[in-house]
Amino acid sequence: MRITRLAVVVALCTLLGVIGVATVAGAPPPSQLCGVCGSGLGDDAGIDGATEPGTLDVYVDEAGDSRWHARVPVTASAAERYRTNATALEAAVDDAWVRYHVADGDVRTVESTLEGNTVVVNYTVDDVARRGVGDSWIVDYFALGTSNARYGLEADRVTLHTPEGTTVTNDPARATVDGSAATWTRADGVDRQTYVTYGDGGVLGTATGYATIGLETGPTALDHGARGGFVPGILIALTGVAFGHIDRGRAAFDAARLERLIAAVGAVGAGGFLVVGVVATGGGLAPGAVALAALGVGYALLGSTARRLGDRLETRGLVGLAALATVTAAGVSVLLAGFPVYAFPVCFGLATALCLPIGHAFERGRTPIALVVVAALTPIAAIAAVAPVSVFGYGPGLYGLLLLPWVASVAVFGYPLALLGRRIALEADRSRR
Repeated sequence: MRITRLAVVVALCTLLGVIGVATVAGAPPPSQLCGVCGSGLGDDAGIDGATEPGTLDVYVDEAGDSRWHARVPVTASAAERYRTNATALEAAVDDAWVRYHVADGDVRTVESTLEGNTVVVNYTVDDVARRGVGDSWIVDYFALGTSNARYGLEADRVTLHTPEGTTVTNDPARATVDGSAATWTRADGVDRQTYVTYGDGGVLGTATGYATIGLETGPTALDHGARGGFVPGILIALTGVAFGHIDRGRAAFDAARLERLIAAVGAVGAGGFLVVGVVATGGGLAPGAVALAALGVGYALLGSTARRLGDRLETRGLVGLAALATVTAAGVSVLLAGFPVYAFPVCFGLATALCLPIGHAFERGRTPIALVVVAALTPIAAIAAVAPVSVFGYGPGLYGLLLLPWVASVAVFGYPLALLGRRIALEADRSRR
């Protein structure tokens, strides 16, 4: 029986590994934001004679159309050749276009000129922005949706300029915002789902900007969350119900021993992930490792706090402690690594923490349907937060299967919390007799 179970586990892990490898192997080359930027050396596309990758400025007009202004420095000899031979300049620009770039197929009216030792390429792209809520506009041209594509940034920087008199009203991922300009650098890259909203600015402008993004992404997020999170959600619900009926370890551990166990596991996990993160980055704090370490902090905090206060709290109070531990974990992550807060650790951390009041309620003879449902909704919320999602071109259903390790973590770390909740209820009842 044990051999059969092991074989099943190995098969599942192998399947997930194959899916992951296929996803990476099937991903197309990155799409460059600047079609003509690059050093021109080796496989690095660019204008012949380029000395630097160059820069790109995208100017959006009042109608939502745009002018793309690329500047690429070249050597003095190349500049002299282009200055005396316009045909050579046009040929160099024609040859410089990379195979995969974001505006491929949409480029209109290309004009090439020379300013000193810099080749200047202007081209237009229509319909990069459209109206949103109220006076807000949204640039959704750089949002890839469910495509398996990704961005590359050979240019030293890319700056998007909104129309004169407007202000960027959201905080685009990886960008630096200055009034009507949002800038991405080569070092930081560009997010696959990049939205820029602009309008009059102020509180109202910011509100309408984010409302526009919400209307743009909300339906897809809900759809992908529901489809991708359905199977993991069902498994978490079944796990929560099972915790109320499995008695293994219930008699062997009292609340004090469970507290020590949970606190030790949380502390070791927090320290271990931080060490791994530091080693992996060569001395820095890796945001992903910090997020997992923060879960260890919340886990240890919840175990020790629940045991000390549990006899004075009912199930509702333990729900509050579970929520507080989750918020604390998110706060630790932000304190150590800054924003953003990763959706998967927070959502599945909450599902794990809710095992404490779920166990408590079952021991009191109640079926905590609401708590089980909330825990089951966490995979849906996690996927919705990062939607749109796809795996090797397939939809969110397959993506949801990649969350099975997270579901397993809820079961492994949630069971001691459920036992603690049951022991708290049992010992509180005994003390009142």
